[in-house]
Amino acid sequence: MVLRASCLLLLGAVLSVAALAEQRWDSIRGAIETAPPPGPHWFTLRNGHTGHVIDAATGESQGTLTLSLFSPALRPHVEAGMVYTYGSFYTRTYYGDRTDAVIFFDLETMAPVDEVIIPPKAAGIGHSGMIGLIDQRFVGVWNITPGMSVSIVDVESRTFVGEISTPGCATVYPQDRGFFMICGDGALQYVSLDESGAESGRLRSRTFFSVEDDPVFDYSVPTEHGWVFVSLEGMVFEARIEDDEIVIEEPWSLLSEKDRADGWRISGRQPFAYNAATGIFMTLMHQGGTQDNYKEPGTELWAFNLRTQRRGYRTELDNPSRNIALTRDDDPVVLIVGTEEQSVDVRQARTGRLLRTIEEVGGLVQVF
Repeated sequence: MVLRASCLLLLGAVLSVAALAEQRWDSIRGAIETAPPPGPHWFTLRNGHTGHVIDAATGESQGTLTLSLFSPALRPHVEAGMVYTYGSFYTRTYYGDRTDAVIFFDLETMAPVDEVIIPPKAAGIGHSGMIGLIDQRFVGVWNITPGMSVSIVDVESRTFVGEISTPGCATVYPQDRGFFMICGDGALQYVSLDESGAESGRLRSRTFFSVEDDPVFDYSVPTEHGWVFVSLEGMVFEARIEDDEIVIEEPWSLLSEKDRADGWRISGRQPFAYNAATGIFMTLMHQGGTQDNYKEPGTELWAFNLRTQRRGYRTELDNPSRNIALTRDDDPVVLIVGTEEQSVDVRQARTGRLLRTIEEVGGLVQVF
């Protein structure tokens, strides 16, 4: 009986394998889909080694990007149909020989299609100022070893151009064919590139903030003409290039005397955002503490007109946030990434009205 049962089991297994061999592969392999062209409210969320591409207009995912374990920021390039990032890879996952690369993701398939090896020095600090798209042609990646430099990659030829030494200066904020950097003496540096991507010149601003008394965030956002830098005490500085000089406008304060008396402070990792089409400037704010609490989640969202330097409204947040972004179109939405619950609130920027909440996602937000 045992022998007969064993023979029956063996025969069943053979028949199952035969049936599987005859089965059409189409029925089990799934479909490969492509993403539509990016809309005005598309954004990315970088969380761990995954990059989510989401349309805020619908709250739906458009795809995911498989990143390295050390990919601090993403840089969409819609005109080229690409998303750029950089990653550090180790032969033993977390240790061993290190290789750094700028990675090219196709926006239609969300698949990596190429990479360019760069020096294994890329900074692992998580915000968008670590990588910049310069003049739609070059990607700059900030390095720290602790020596500071910027690696330049030509995205058209997909080649490594070279490394530019930038002692004492951090971040990559593109402007024309060059980029701004924040320096440890309270000044800005601007490095210009030639047509090949090599350094062609360098400018230095006056000292405009105190590193000891009131440093600026190392995070910045672009305007129509330059970039906005904000200090921990809420002073707003606008910088631009004019007649081969770095011009820094006189600062203005986000806070009234009453706001300061009530203990309000700007806070977060990406605590402010700007939309050039409307002039809307937004900040995350929290109450209490000192400069040492600058990374605390913001409990309110304040909206200003950057051109008039006046506050329009303030909104209390049910889910405090450390990072926000504004889409770039003329009817922008603000994306508010929650900290207490993994979610993204999508609000109409002009009014602060909540449009939708995208559940079960979080991370570093960047708009297209």
